[in-house]
Amino acid sequence: MHMSYLKGETWTLTPVSSYKIIRNCPKCGTKSLFQSTGNFRINANKKCVDIWLIYQCENCRSTYNLTVFERVSPKKLPGELYKKFQENNSGLALEIGTAKEIFEKNRAVVKEESISYIVTKEDTEIPVSLQALEGNCRIICIQNPNDLKIRADKFLAEQLSISRSKVKHLIADGLLQGSKKENLEKIHLANSLLILLKTVA
Repeated sequence: MHMSYLKGETWTLTPVSSYKIIRNCPKCGTKSLFQSTGNFRINANKKCVDIWLIYQCENCRSTYNLTVFERVSPKKLPGELYKKFQENNSGLALEIGTAKEIFEKNRAVVKEESISYIVTKEDTEIPVSLQALEGNCRIICIQNPNDLKIRADKFLAEQLSISRSKVKHLIADGLLQGSKKENLEKIHLANSLLILLKTVA
């Protein structure tokens, strides 16, 4: 398949808040949302430590410890990492608060839509299959490295400053589509999703 590098745009999604966790709160007696405090708790046990990211109930402030490391020697942690845990480094707290593998390891249920993010846009050259191109196109490559669960049609409406119904019409008319003919009304944003917005002369 012949690929060409064409002028396009890369839109990168970067989380600015941690995922919230849905769990039973013993104090509230019901399911509640727990949000990250951005602070870590370190418990020393002989030569090993346990490290948690502290969450708290939005209603009553009861805490829940999300396990980051169990029974690990501080000497085995990379470089400055242990120091960052000790200092409650905000960047590290955000990194862990958006790492789905940590939640899976803890069997913690995240509220997917609870995360806030920013979108940075830059002009770049994008490899595109010539087969995918018909007529003049605005080419948009979406980078979603954290695998945020966001509906493609809702996202495009927000970023293109048009209504959801307008997006629906563009999709129906074949003017807005994924480069692999993905149905943008039915998918979430995959990493490196290529969007073609055809311009009508």
